[in-house]
Amino acid sequence: MKRTMKRTMKAATTALTLVLFAFAVPARAQTDNVTSTKHNLSTTPIAGVANYGEVCVYCHTPHGGSTSAPLWNKTLPSGASFTMYTSANSASMDMVVDASGPGPVSLACLSCHDGSLGLDAVINKNNSTAATPLDGKIDGSGRTNLFAKLGTDLRDDHPIAVTYAVGAGAGQDPAFYALATAKSGGVRFFGAAADRVECASCHNPHEADAAKAPFLRKANANSDLCKTCHIK
Repeated sequence: MKRTMKRTMKAATTALTLVLFAFAVPARAQTDNVTSTKHNLSTTPIAGVANYGEVCVYCHTPHGGSTSAPLWNKTLPSGASFTMYTSANSASMDMVVDASGPGPVSLACLSCHDGSLGLDAVINKNNSTAATPLDGKIDGSGRTNLFAKLGTDLRDDHPIAVTYAVGAGAGQDPAFYALATAKSGGVRFFGAAADRVECASCHNPHEADAAKAPFLRKANANSDLCKTCHIK
């Protein structure tokens, strides 16, 4: 009788442990699976780009990566190398653009998307590959349908390094910032005060949901993404 009771209690304890573990380690959402996106450079060999046979290595490394971006496996460009957005009509934009250039989050994107560095030019290759970097860059050699080459002149692109500062001051709009954050719905702000627009405010490089193409943080049906910040 005692032995049966011990077995029953042990089984109950094991079951409880498994239940608690299930709650403690929730299943990871699969809506941002980069393996099924164009950011997986190992899926289909691309002319001029070495196939390392891994997905994450083109952007991330577990050791020795840049701390300005999440273990970034590429050399970040200098913010000073970019020409930032300006508006001839001051009434169209009353926020502050950082004249020193894009922040680290945007520089991580631009380390490929400015077209100056090979997509496979990484700091650390994976140990299991013998592939040699071919220095394939985002350029006009038939890959424009795969990648956006922004270049270093950002005046014709949506402004980044824009601060909607919480504090009052010239070119700052805390009321606008409060409204935008309240209805963000996935759009993110960066910087020490979490009030700065960078590339990753609107884009998630891991997003695989076709409804959120190209790599958007929220679907832009009826301009929903745009209207997060642009109140018209």
